[in-house]
Amino acid sequence: MSPSSGIPQFRAERLRTKREARSWSCEQLAVMAGITAGTIRNAEAGTSRPSPRVVRALAAALGCPVDELAPLQGAVTLRGLRARQGLTQRDVGMAVGVSTGMVSKVENGRHGVKSVSRWAAVYGVSIRRWTAAWETSREMQRERIRARRSPDRGTQ
Repeated sequence: MSPSSGIPQFRAERLRTKREARSWSCEQLAVMAGITAGTIRNAEAGTSRPSPRVVRALAAALGCPVDELAPLQGAVTLRGLRARQGLTQRDVGMAVGVSTGMVSKVENGRHGVKSVSRWAAVYGVSIRRWTAAWETSREMQRERIRARRSPDRGTQ
């Protein structure tokens, strides 16, 4: 059976190792995380990848960062970080006190922010990781703009 949609970077063996280190059964972890034991068994068996909400609940129950259960790999955008946390642009906007339109501009790299630490906390990452994701988003936006230029206009 192939894994279902969910966080693709999820590492089943890390979940099992952390659970066993606490000497918890799947049922005990399920109670602590507020999810079903079946969800945990499926995640550990690799038959499904848990959603961002479930990975957050597991990480909280195990007292570890989400990155320990689902390490980030490669270039990550702010939109990707937000989706990984199971947040909407509205959620982010409410948490940092801006409109969803502003969240969109920030995620597209069209606008910077004053309080990077506040934004990073909402996205659940370090300031360094958030800044790198913002820079990736900004560069992607620049590439889209470059691609829209017609060849006869030149590069001015």
